[in-house]
Amino acid sequence: MVINELINVLFWKDIKKCVRFYQEISKKYYPSNPDIFDRQLNDYIVGYVKTKDNFIEIINDYNKNGKPIWQEQYAQYCDLISYGDISDALKNGLQETGEIRYMQYEKAIGSWAIHLNDYAKAINTENDTMILELSTGAGLGTCAVAKKMPANNRLISVDIDFAAAKNADGIAKYLNICGQLCGLNANFWGLPFDNDMFDIVCTHYGLDESGEINTTIKEVSRILKENGKFIAVARKNPYDRHNRYMRLFDITESESKLLLRKARLYSGFDDLVETAEKCNLCLTEHKTYEPETSHHRILYVFNKYKPKG
Repeated sequence: MVINELINVLFWKDIKKCVRFYQEISKKYYPSNPDIFDRQLNDYIVGYVKTKDNFIEIINDYNKNGKPIWQEQYAQYCDLISYGDISDALKNGLQETGEIRYMQYEKAIGSWAIHLNDYAKAINTENDTMILELSTGAGLGTCAVAKKMPANNRLISVDIDFAAAKNADGIAKYLNICGQLCGLNANFWGLPFDNDMFDIVCTHYGLDESGEINTTIKEVSRILKENGKFIAVARKNPYDRHNRYMRLFDITESESKLLLRKARLYSGFDDLVETAEKCNLCLTEHKTYEPETSHHRILYVFNKYKPKG
């Protein structure tokens, strides 16, 4: 189970208590009564944070003192996996679920996901490559890459959510590429891979949904080979993802960027490019998509270069 990354920061001192409450209301109200679920979650957040000043104080405290040990525990010790999570994981690894995910991908690419062909094309440029995907999620990015992946390429898809990682296995079974694609439960802040191991690291909205962006980018650079590529799709405006909770405390869009940066969350184009450059990742191209019916997004392509000296 993974909660919104901003909520994780706001409750960083009481995260397990928050998780228990989240599990309770999820079991009672989601997905059967989403309005009640949202209302109870909002009331819980407001009851804990209380005021806008406290919201800002919590973010500042996290920025100076936050040590997100609990994030590592999600993947390393699996101490928050429920019976429901296990059931979901088993289902997600089935060929039947892989077919469902692929049909969802086909529907998305014909409507709002106008960027996915470009995303996959940027990744599938060469043969005999090792690819790591950060954040399997529902598998839209996984399907896009796997659909046209050359036969001698390999794709490992990781997700901090135990059940979501298994979507990659279901997709692999449906596409009959089990020898090329697999899912793995792992966190982004301590990836279980050797240095210089991958030709490409990619992520489809994984940065938007990840905490500790600076650490994530460092890990991406560490596991990439020299001249390797980091390819990411992320929202143009991070406030689009977080405004639901920020509005509870009258946090405006103009105020949000600094707060997200202090919370070590994805805070937009300029900050990501600056962070990547510090980790020897140079932005070589980017493209902005501005669909009429959904949020605007950016396709980033970074190259890893050898530092001078």
